[in-house]
Amino acid sequence: MKRLLYVLFFIIGGMLFGCESSNEPDAPLTPNIRTLQAYEREMVDASSLFAMDLFRQLQQGDDPNLFFSPYSIHQALSMTMNGNRGDILREYLEVLRFGNMSQEDANSAAKELTEFLLGVDPKVKMAIANSIWYREGMQLNPVFRQTVADYYAAEVASLNMASPQAKDVINHWIESKTNGIIKDMLDYVPAQAIMYLVNAIHFKGDWKYQFPVSNTVKQPFQTGPGRQVEVDMMSLDTGADIRFSQQGDITYLEIPYSTGQYSMGVLVSENFELDKVVSALTLEQLNGFRSNAAMRSIQLSFPKFKMRQKQDDLKEVLIELGLETPFLPHPENFSELFEQVSGGMELSRVIHDAFIEVDEKGTEAAAATIVEVVVTSVPSGPISYRVDKPFLFFIQEAHSGAILFMGKISNPSLGG
Repeated sequence: MKRLLYVLFFIIGGMLFGCESSNEPDAPLTPNIRTLQAYEREMVDASSLFAMDLFRQLQQGDDPNLFFSPYSIHQALSMTMNGNRGDILREYLEVLRFGNMSQEDANSAAKELTEFLLGVDPKVKMAIANSIWYREGMQLNPVFRQTVADYYAAEVASLNMASPQAKDVINHWIESKTNGIIKDMLDYVPAQAIMYLVNAIHFKGDWKYQFPVSNTVKQPFQTGPGRQVEVDMMSLDTGADIRFSQQGDITYLEIPYSTGQYSMGVLVSENFELDKVVSALTLEQLNGFRSNAAMRSIQLSFPKFKMRQKQDDLKEVLIELGLETPFLPHPENFSELFEQVSGGMELSRVIHDAFIEVDEKGTEAAAATIVEVVVTSVPSGPISYRVDKPFLFFIQEAHSGAILFMGKISNPSLGG
């Protein structure tokens, strides 16, 4: 069901953020609009272009559905870029589609655009949070610490990464910032781990025109020519004011939330050639669909759905997009992270987890991104390990490898 491409467009356009319905239906709902600075508009374009780049790479897999938050991934990698300089910094800027923006302008745009999105709708229920966890005992570069605090409002803390509870600390933080939706995201902390840069986002919104639950019935959804499945289809009783356009075989519409300041954009290929449309789609074309859409009275039917999709590692996808050096043991990687580190550093994993539920009332979605930085050799110093389980043992000669004695201990308290 790659027809779920509309999910991408409600994310990449920054068009979907939650809003709670008022207890007073007649209360005025006025969005907090202001003029965006030039570099903020560049940030919007950068995030959207990055979203489209990433979508093209991810959709090459076998899964018929796809859901992710390019905004979350973009935020996490934007924080990460500040640990670098020179050519490696430029590599981040290019892959993140910042174009000719300076590092300072990119950071300023990230900060101010996030603040705008969080405050634009008085009925919005949304959270965007960043955190950085670094190996206990290491000295974080104060310039880097200040940068991520000032521009990304990042919580920064040291962490005993040798502790079995290290992953739980990060997982609990993510869970708390996503309204309990994204759980147990980080599966383990490798011995070489030196830093985690994390973004979490949660939004929940009510439709401006809610679908009556009694109208939801099983109806066919066409997955291809002559192929269909049964789904729960929601329907409005009457026509609703929805921006709508049709250009050739492409239908575009925007289903509004709350004040209408945020909406879910939907792009449909009527001749089942959505993959071809996506492969050729440009930001200019997408903006054209938006600008050409006009308000129409639409008696809308829309499928009800819920899905969660986790990308265990975006490494290969990001390398394909051009972010290569950070994943290699390059001596200049992360030169701005710590005051002193013995050995090189590199990106190990970029993990992403996303959830969405669309029902008669509205939409709830959450996502998180984890960027894992490791040293290319395990940091020096003692480690703790307790042999407290049954074990096999050998007494052997080193040169020949001959085993002289062999045994097993299942209960050391029992003497022979």
